[in-house]
Amino acid sequence: MKKTFPIIFTLIGLSILGILFIQITWLQGLLILSKNQLSDKLNESGVMVSTEISKKMNSGLSFHLPKKGMSLNDDYHIHNFDEVTIADVFSSNDISQKIKIAMERYGLVNVKYEYAVADKKGNIEFKSKKFEDVFSDELTTLQSRVSVIPQDVIEPSGPFESIIIVMPNVRYYLLRSLVWVIAGSILFIIVVLAAFFVTIRSLMTQKKLVEIKRDFINNMTHELKTPLATISLAVDALRSSKVNTDAKSVEYFSNIIKEENLRMNKHVEAILQAAQIDKKENQLNKQAVDVHDLIQGVVESFKLQLEGKPSNVQTLLEANPSLIQADEEHLLHLLSNLIDNAIKYAKENIDLVIKTKSINNRISISIEDKGIGMSVDTTKHIFEKFYRANSGNVHDVKGYGLGMSYVKWVVDAHKGSIQVKSEVDKGTTIEVILPIA
Repeated sequence: MKKTFPIIFTLIGLSILGILFIQITWLQGLLILSKNQLSDKLNESGVMVSTEISKKMNSGLSFHLPKKGMSLNDDYHIHNFDEVTIADVFSSNDISQKIKIAMERYGLVNVKYEYAVADKKGNIEFKSKKFEDVFSDELTTLQSRVSVIPQDVIEPSGPFESIIIVMPNVRYYLLRSLVWVIAGSILFIIVVLAAFFVTIRSLMTQKKLVEIKRDFINNMTHELKTPLATISLAVDALRSSKVNTDAKSVEYFSNIIKEENLRMNKHVEAILQAAQIDKKENQLNKQAVDVHDLIQGVVESFKLQLEGKPSNVQTLLEANPSLIQADEEHLLHLLSNLIDNAIKYAKENIDLVIKTKSINNRISISIEDKGIGMSVDTTKHIFEKFYRANSGNVHDVKGYGLGMSYVKWVVDAHKGSIQVKSEVDKGTTIEVILPIA
């Protein structure tokens, strides 16, 4: 796993990058193609408008009457006979309407545009309101300039008047027209990235499970090997003539065998219990339980362990009432696990404070120690099955990492809550809150 995991990660990563590159390249190509198609439609619209206008235009001269307010006099000479211009025949609104019809004809519906009409010298005859604002921006606009050639011109040689059509915010229009395609591509990329994430996470989980399995087998081998070796030595001792003739020695070694046998049974029960929790085979047998009596009984069961070290155990049992509806056996194991951990991870002196108090139809049970404590990372994983904090020597504190996962299961089964506060070298406080009824 250690050797193949980097290779798998690299291959999947390269595949994802390749797919992302292809998707992005395809989208860029699609945008360019759509922009070219849009430019063609704009030019065709301009040609259509030019054709419509040229039908009413001719290359001859026209007589221009003086504007309103002027009189015909000697100053109004022959120079007022000029060639017909687009402005002479069409108004600005006429041009705008023709552009709109032409653009709709080519599928450019509800598209903003600006326009202008330029004379033969390129001077603007008339224009839309915002034409000058958008005409200078060539990056975000599309522009079409079409010459208006009168119909009676046989061989066009120019120059001619021209119509300029400008479409602003082309990028917005393209993105809007391709919104479903882009959304689909983004969704596909997200799905691919999600698949990559799930795959990597699964591989990491598998790797972690392999490590847990290895550690579990090592711990189990160690835990079972020790009592078996002790039993074997005790049996050998009982076989010797010096021991089997002495009643006290026989009783001593028999007790050792019995204790080690009970110790192995506890290990087997812990493993079976974990399997039952996974299969949800454990059923609660709720009945009235006095929490204070249960705590005092559990503390008494650890009397021999507590006498082995300098110890101080305080019990501040203040909850009222102390009777709750709970499974006595599971609650007993819960308290045993918590107190056992507090003793295991104590420093040279065992210092415990066990408290109870009532909180709104609930009972709080807290176990506070001044042991080695835990880091923030360890606190996050403490309820994971088979998890054990790395304390240097794998076997310095015995166990399989099943106790706290079992505690969490019991608390959840009773619809309670559990909180852990810990600090390295300062100790740990675990609070269990259970409903009374």
